[in-house]
Amino acid sequence: MLYDFSSFFYGENNILLDDFFDKYTTHLNDERNSVSVLTGHYKNILNTLAEPFEEENILTLFEELAKHEVLLGHPYVIMSNEMHNFKAILISKMAEKEQTNDIIRLIFLFKKINNSIAHIYLHSYIKQLLSINMIRINSISDLIDRHLIKHYEAHLQWLTQLASSIQSEDSTIIPELNESQCTFGKWLISEGKNIIHNNSKYHAICVMHDNLHLFGKKIQAYIGKEEYHILITYLEKCELLSLSIGTELALADNILMNTKITKDALTGAMNRHGLKSVFESQYEISLATNNTFVLAMCDLDFFKNLNDKYGHVAGDEMLRLFVNIVIQYTRNSDVVIRYGGEEFIILLPAMNKAKGYEVLEKIRRKFEESSQIFNNQEVKATVSIGLLEIKPEKYYNQKFLNEYINIADQKLYMAKESGRNRVEVC
Repeated sequence: MLYDFSSFFYGENNILLDDFFDKYTTHLNDERNSVSVLTGHYKNILNTLAEPFEEENILTLFEELAKHEVLLGHPYVIMSNEMHNFKAILISKMAEKEQTNDIIRLIFLFKKINNSIAHIYLHSYIKQLLSINMIRINSISDLIDRHLIKHYEAHLQWLTQLASSIQSEDSTIIPELNESQCTFGKWLISEGKNIIHNNSKYHAICVMHDNLHLFGKKIQAYIGKEEYHILITYLEKCELLSLSIGTELALADNILMNTKITKDALTGAMNRHGLKSVFESQYEISLATNNTFVLAMCDLDFFKNLNDKYGHVAGDEMLRLFVNIVIQYTRNSDVVIRYGGEEFIILLPAMNKAKGYEVLEKIRRKFEESSQIFNNQEVKATVSIGLLEIKPEKYYNQKFLNEYINIADQKLYMAKESGRNRVEVC
């Protein structure tokens, strides 16, 4: 189809281009090379609009732009918004001359453009999803103690099959859409109900699972209809819900693990001998569920002086007090490990450093405010903490544990050097 908008845009390409970049591309402010390349793409587009053009020519130009933005890692929602604003500038220019018919033609043209862009983004997203899902499945398969999280593997496979059906535009290979008949659903309404004792957590998982299948049904209805922007949205919802289910199962898994692990006889914290397997499991689960987690190194300040002044029995009481405070301010799924002497490691699953700092700061402050009475004397102490946020991005390696502990230990050292009784964040 031939379009001719030359009377609206000829001679004003640079003005329109400058207006667009000034208003709507703030996400590129720190990417000078990207701005230069994108400027070239939009110049070609505006030069094409300034002359009579065939529909396929303008679609090709926008597809090249979309492929470039995919390479830059700009999400679909960013480019979709970019296209909306670019269209708005062009329509505004047309409206000045009150040519309603041309505005309508432009709107329909941009509908095709947006769908073409969505198609490129959809298949790029599916390719990435299939790749990362394989990593997630392998991460769960590599776990020694899988407990509840092994059932999450079934829905990762379900999500992989869903993405493959969209990729091939074949609704006949779509996975089971009845939420009570898929592998995970059957487990959830039978054995899972008995294992997940926390009723609110079980209800939350059921709701997420129902919604996941609801979006799966919506996807089936749109396969083959070339409504690619809708498919992107629904598939992203499915991935998010799938990851959320995995996170809830992982937290429930940690609660079960905490009831079985060997405890330090003095403090009730986990024994150091369990650290390696617990950390490896936490790393693999975080990789599978696309979560960060927090590792914190804690050391009671001037603990030798406390032992020398009040005796080792008083020191033992302070160690117990610290662990009790940690348990008070953390979840049942969190782990506290006695690393040695007055040193402890705290693992906070499915948590970022901002939230982790908030939790650890509460622990630090409460410990500072607390005291023990020993031989009619008030005994107080403080704690220094080094916090590290871990975002798994590749398969687990045996050296990771020592590397991460060393980093957290360096932050702990900085906390000590900065006056003690503080949380230092990496």
